[in-house]
Amino acid sequence: MSKHLLFLLLLAMPCVLWAQSPSAPPAAPYNPPTLAVLLANRPAHIEEAKWLAMMQDPVNRSLYPLRISQANLDTLDGRLLDPRFQYIMVR
Repeated sequence: MSKHLLFLLLLAMPCVLWAQSPSAPPAAPYNPPTLAVLLANRPAHIEEAKWLAMMQDPVNRSLYPLRISQANLDTLDGRLLDPRFQYIMVR
């Protein structure tokens, strides 16, 4: 019985280690228009470095949609905004 258990553990160990590895490489850095919108949408109680690191996670990109106004689009090129984020148009 103990030989079967040892064999099963040796078989399962690589699967467990593989499941703990990161699933994707780190995302590319933000381009200047996206960075400007990100910093404009940063909550006051979160530091800038922590906010940018937090927004690298795809889950947080969907939880925190970025608000953008027509005035923002007048000064920034909307075609250059990163499509990985959700944008909400506000007045």
